[in-house]
Amino acid sequence: MTRRLRTIRELFARIPEDGKSRHLLRSFNLGMVGGRERLPSVETLARELGFDIDLWELPKSIRGYLERDEFATNRFRIVVNANDDVRTRRWTVLHEIMHFLLHRRDDPFAAAVHRAGGLHFYDAEEEREELEANEFTEAVVFGDGALEAAVSLFGRDQAALANHFGVSIITLAIA
Repeated sequence: MTRRLRTIRELFARIPEDGKSRHLLRSFNLGMVGGRERLPSVETLARELGFDIDLWELPKSIRGYLERDEFATNRFRIVVNANDDVRTRRWTVLHEIMHFLLHRRDDPFAAAVHRAGGLHFYDAEEEREELEANEFTEAVVFGDGALEAAVSLFGRDQAALANHFGVSIITLAIA
């Protein structure tokens, strides 16, 4: 199966018509373009979208998950593996935001299934959702000219590009 690049426009066509969410995501994406002093904050984006974020020590195989939380503004929190490096945690939070926007469920047990770690095998729909969440995370981070602008600034220096986007070199290579 050939992966295709996703776009912010395609993301907006798939998510609820919420002007605030769209504005925040687009502003984050625009912040990934060069000429800035620091990376846009994933934590700020998540909190402005109404999420609480918790760092927990999770098994190595689990990066994070979305969990219902009645005390969070949007009724969900993102749990992130505290043992992961900051670049991985940034990607995990964005990935879980995409799940929230794209794959809404009212299944209170969904997070428990993912916490099962190695005991859980993804079915075809879950695999599709995981791929889709990553593709749209890539669109928010690298899309709509952000990657091209960074390449014009840093050339093909993978370390500089990864640092510019706040991702690992592996994530950059996949994108």
